[in-house]
Amino acid sequence: MDYKIRKKERRDCADVAHVVTVAWNETYRGIVPDEFLDNLYNNEEERAKNSYNKFDEKENHQYVLEVDDKLVGFINVGSTDETDYDNCGEIHAVYIINGYKGYGFGKKLIEAGINELKEMNFDKMVIGCLVGNPSNEFYEHIGGKYIKQRMFEKLQLPENVYYFEKI
Repeated sequence: MDYKIRKKERRDCADVAHVVTVAWNETYRGIVPDEFLDNLYNNEEERAKNSYNKFDEKENHQYVLEVDDKLVGFINVGSTDETDYDNCGEIHAVYIINGYKGYGFGKKLIEAGINELKEMNFDKMVIGCLVGNPSNEFYEHIGGKYIKQRMFEKLQLPENVYYFEKI
């Protein structure tokens, strides 16, 4: 499989919205209410248009994963609301659709995200992961230290927070 990780471009907005729809439905069925997951299909086009219209190259901290010229994953990083740590950024989202997991692409996306956070002058980071998501084990495996649970406000569901002291 040929792959490329590159900075997200405006033209990628529809593909990224589709990855969100597919990845959430693959990962969160049985964890997140079915109505929310089903609505991702119904509002995918609207989410893509909003992302396209709001796209700001200067505030773009996202990378996409292309495998064999198909966009199959992405990562989004930035500042965090966590106030316990100075110089701390956050990985807000990292998604890969199922057929492309297990090939090391998750680690490659995380590396791209860490490099972006360093460019933003962060030297620590956190990642939140909904309770029940199998990726919790991945974040521990790559060195994340579980520090607490917080509420994922959009769905009022608990998520585990992992801290990386040095990136």
